[in-house]
Amino acid sequence: MALIKHMRRIQTYLFAISLSLASTLSADFSLNPIDWVTNDDKEHENLRIASSSDEAAAESMLQSGRLKMQSGNLSSANRTFKKIIKTYPLAVATAEARFLRARILMTRGNWKKAFDELQNVVQEHPNYEQFNQVISAQFECATAHMEGARGRIFWVFPGFRQYDRAMAEFELIVNNAPYGDYAPLALMNIALTAQQEEEPELAIDALDRLINYYPQSMLAPDAYYNLAETYSNLVAGSEYDQGSTRQAISYYEDFLVLFPKSSYTGEVESNLNSMENLLSTSRLNLGDFYYYYRSNNTAALIFYNEAITIAPDSEAAQEATTRIDDIEAGVRPTNGASILRKLLLTD
Repeated sequence: MALIKHMRRIQTYLFAISLSLASTLSADFSLNPIDWVTNDDKEHENLRIASSSDEAAAESMLQSGRLKMQSGNLSSANRTFKKIIKTYPLAVATAEARFLRARILMTRGNWKKAFDELQNVVQEHPNYEQFNQVISAQFECATAHMEGARGRIFWVFPGFRQYDRAMAEFELIVNNAPYGDYAPLALMNIALTAQQEEEPELAIDALDRLINYYPQSMLAPDAYYNLAETYSNLVAGSEYDQGSTRQAISYYEDFLVLFPKSSYTGEVESNLNSMENLLSTSRLNLGDFYYYYRSNNTAALIFYNEAITIAPDSEAAQEATTRIDDIEAGVRPTNGASILRKLLLTD
């Protein structure tokens, strides 16, 4: 199961990378050998700028597409924008054409194509003046996928829910605008989606980045709380490794120090107490192992004292105190073998 989750995590990151590269490859790679030759006629393309005549033509078509869009003729507007994109890929007006075409696709619920078109704006036109609106639209598309929007099979039948794609799209948003307002929101949505899909490793990674890269974000308290909850949900019991328990305790304690006036304070204190009791019980169990089954009082005392230090008011701490008193009084423990002999003799 751990291997499967790890592979899914890798798949999500690869998916994000493939989304980022897809439009670039389709735009820059050509199968026509003639296009591989650089000549004077392609000077503007090599400089990644359009000629003045192309700029004028693209702008004229853009104005026509806008008018069609404003009048509600979306299909015709979409065709105009597609023609601009295909004919004048380097024109300044093409960035706007891509953005407006994406908005049309969004109104039709075609979130995947809309997001990809917006990603083309980010990659091909990084100086586009409406860049923030592009990121906002991408966030809307990714959120739609997060909330269960489906693609269409053969343009008719509903497809599968696309949670992995949602997480990959949110990752791209973080990469596209790491200093923007949507980056911490995107990380939180990655975490929420990962938790829904039972991918705690992905959730922990996203939440950890949120609190480290955006500590002043309004989402920071929720990130600390969700991190602690995610780790606490990984705890299998006092008999198992307590790494997740310690992590949960750490984030609960950080939360109480950093956000003492939060409405979550009471719940966090209760959860912290539960985690400390569990960890204290695990130390008691280890102490009992050395005391009863290994006759190693030195090791037993170490773990009993840890149990008391971790949660002084817990039942485990009270039992640990009793064991320490017995050790100091020279009481020899009854181990498992002795108990069995006593039972046999009684019978």
